[in-house]
Amino acid sequence: MDKKIVLIAGSVNTKEFLYKQIKEFVPDSYILEAYSQEEGIINNFKCDLMVVSSKEMMEELKDMQLNHEYNDIVVCERSVNFDIIDQVANIPVNEEVLLVNDEKETAISSINDLKELGLNHIIYYPYYPSINNYKKLKTAITPGEPDKVPSCVENIINLGPRIININSLYAIMDKLNLSHKDTTFITKKYMQKIINVSMRISAINNNVNALNGYLNNIIHNLVNGILVFDENGYIKYANEIMRKLLLTEKELENKNIRNIIDRELYPYFLSKDTFDNKKLNIMGTIVKVNKFITPVGKDIVITTDHNELKENKKLPNYDYLIKGHVARHNFENIIGSSTLLKEIKNTAIKLAKTDLTVLIEGESGTGKELFASAIHQNSKRNKGPYIAINFSALPDELIESELFGYEEGAFTGAKKGGKIGLFELAEGGTIFLDEIGDVSPKLQTKLLRVLQEKEIMMLGGTSIKKVDVRIIAATNKNLKNMVLEKQFRSDLYYRLKIGYLYIPPLRERLNDIVELVSYFIKIDSTADVKVRQEVIDEFMKYKWHGNVRELESTIQYMLAVRTGSELTMSDLPDSNFFEHSLDSHNMKQFKCLSSVQIALLKCINELQFNNISAGRENLSLKLKEEGLDMTSSQVRTRLDSLEKQGYIIKKRGRQGTFLTDLGYKEINSVKD
Repeated sequence: MDKKIVLIAGSVNTKEFLYKQIKEFVPDSYILEAYSQEEGIINNFKCDLMVVSSKEMMEELKDMQLNHEYNDIVVCERSVNFDIIDQVANIPVNEEVLLVNDEKETAISSINDLKELGLNHIIYYPYYPSINNYKKLKTAITPGEPDKVPSCVENIINLGPRIININSLYAIMDKLNLSHKDTTFITKKYMQKIINVSMRISAINNNVNALNGYLNNIIHNLVNGILVFDENGYIKYANEIMRKLLLTEKELENKNIRNIIDRELYPYFLSKDTFDNKKLNIMGTIVKVNKFITPVGKDIVITTDHNELKENKKLPNYDYLIKGHVARHNFENIIGSSTLLKEIKNTAIKLAKTDLTVLIEGESGTGKELFASAIHQNSKRNKGPYIAINFSALPDELIESELFGYEEGAFTGAKKGGKIGLFELAEGGTIFLDEIGDVSPKLQTKLLRVLQEKEIMMLGGTSIKKVDVRIIAATNKNLKNMVLEKQFRSDLYYRLKIGYLYIPPLRERLNDIVELVSYFIKIDSTADVKVRQEVIDEFMKYKWHGNVRELESTIQYMLAVRTGSELTMSDLPDSNFFEHSLDSHNMKQFKCLSSVQIALLKCINELQFNNISAGRENLSLKLKEEGLDMTSSQVRTRLDSLEKQGYIIKKRGRQGTFLTDLGYKEINSVKD
């Protein structure tokens, strides 16, 4: 059965106008009926959605005590009709005018709408039929109520009825469960109206910055980049400038912002925080960004500074930026405020101001690439390209051709015309050599030449080319020991280590865990998720052999399996999930059971002692007594893991689960 919508308005004129506006975006499959108080409203109608033209009209309906049945209702907020605005803009500065409407509240509301649009160059006086004293003026403005204009007025500017504003339009769409595709139509149409208004008003004021209020946020920035998306991240509108900034010519509507922007931008784009003129790195371009949330509605609006975008297009190597050779991280993306991390950041900031070659050492997952990227962003080369290559990911022959390029015919399979190498592409910028400890002796010699002479030679080439590029290298290996063992050239090592950073493992800066957990929740979930203190306490005990990367993976797992708006001990992965260190003497895997698994072993032991079957249901009840709320499915997952590790034996039927000798040993060691 087709859904039915009923529109209720005060006057016939308003009814007909709003009917046309709603009809523009509601599919033909919906039945739309409209009634006005002026003509009379029928009693006993039924509908799926009732749309009331204003709060005042809603109060009138209550007084009428009509018997209506509806599943949902939207009481509209309205604003002036943008299509008829030139006449108001042409009124001389400081001229006094009457603003005529049927009620005092709607007259004042219309005045505020006009002022928010920047039409504050004239002096408004509200007029409504019940007013006792008013100023006798020659000009009046009315939003669709010309019959209420007093006789003293000679010049009437009729703006027509106030339109339903964008927030109420979205509310109607939500109530009807229409798709993002349908809401896109509203956004485009509404935005186009605002663009037209902004052009007219800015021409009068000669300064778009003179506009104020809510619409100022949109109007001022529509000449710049603009992106509108809902609270779940689905894009409703993106103008051409924003698409170019995001390095895409494709339509973005209905796509999720999470699939478009870098994860480091999630907290800025998807949080409920607002800001003005915040400098962010978007796809390698540093721009000033404004963010606000539409009133009443929940849409998020991101705008960027157009002038800065135009300036960035003039930068050298801009074509390479477009191709994605960009640094995506800055120091603000390196989360933590521990004394140790602050000291390292301060050193990195000082090194960034120089043009020194920098060697960054640290375990895997500590954030070496983040520091390299941030150093480039804060250097005098930050307008140039940033190119990264990982030596452990490519074979030796391919690395050489990638770094130095090759002439046509240099080897079998070489492209016609040859290929420019990464050192040349990085001209004026920075090249990041990741996992430098894996580079071959042959390439070590060629890299030393680049560092010493700032020169390269293509494969198959005969001419030497000068390059202006800064080198940042990183490794998780001990290069000093490799030098002593003749695995790495000492002269290359000391050339790389002119500037030096050691990034400590997470276990040496545990005080940063709380901030990191909060950050990872923000970028991986739109929900307001809390973390129980016992989970944080558990994190503080763990060694984090996989460092920050392992902590991030843990939070992602817990967010995926959680059952509520809080991360609890029952959401922790079992021990097989985590990274384990290796004992240097016997190379046996270091077992580290979580407190949840240990609690499970204790429950099995207690049930066994009392001759009660340790099945999943009984274990769930027992765990609940211990303050751990786990489903039968969660218990099964952890039992499977404990069985694989040899702590328990699961038997079929009612026999349940039994501890092995290793299981008894584990709980006894905990008691000790």
